[in-house]
Amino acid sequence: MKISNGLVATVLVCLALGGCATSRSVLDVAAPGSPSQIQPNGKTVLINLPRDVRVFQVSPPSPDIPSLDPSEQQNDAIRLRAVGRKRNTFGKALGDILLAEGKTVETLTSAAIAKAFSDKGYRGIVNKNEATKDTFVVDATINKFWAWMNPGFWAITLSAEISTDLAVKSLEGSEVKKVSVKASDNYQIATDGNWMEVVDNALRLYVDDLKSKLK
Repeated sequence: MKISNGLVATVLVCLALGGCATSRSVLDVAAPGSPSQIQPNGKTVLINLPRDVRVFQVSPPSPDIPSLDPSEQQNDAIRLRAVGRKRNTFGKALGDILLAEGKTVETLTSAAIAKAFSDKGYRGIVNKNEATKDTFVVDATINKFWAWMNPGFWAITLSAEISTDLAVKSLEGSEVKKVSVKASDNYQIATDGNWMEVVDNALRLYVDDLKSKLK
């Protein structure tokens, strides 16, 4: 049986990437955790689940705009897990990049917000019945949570951006905190591990930026 050189080359490239770029990849991104030692500030915070308001386009003009492979299954559950789209060296959109089952952009963002408040000494409240009149209440909208690739001559650039609006309510009133961060790095190939690294870096930057905005 004859096998063309082109087919062999395609198979080798797919193997090198740890999975063909035309198929969906799943990233098990770890949620930001709290440090073992915290200096309490005596304040409590209730963080409601953030709301994903990202808009997906069928054929976006640039790779930083969310999109999904039209040949794959699409529904609200898939969109909540979608964090990126693979592309070839010419910039053509290929397979999707999803978070692992049980994780969404809402849950990861919620964990990042919780870590920022925890690092600043706030005690998180899960049950609304535990909240008091002094409890800070946080409602967030996710405007952007997306990773993408830009091809280059010597290397490719993977980027991830997270942007949210946080409405923080307290006895002093309501304040909107805008948090927007972007992580980028150069790689030779876009492996799942490299995609995960750039998303992890964006989450760390997000936590640090939010912490700088908290009292």
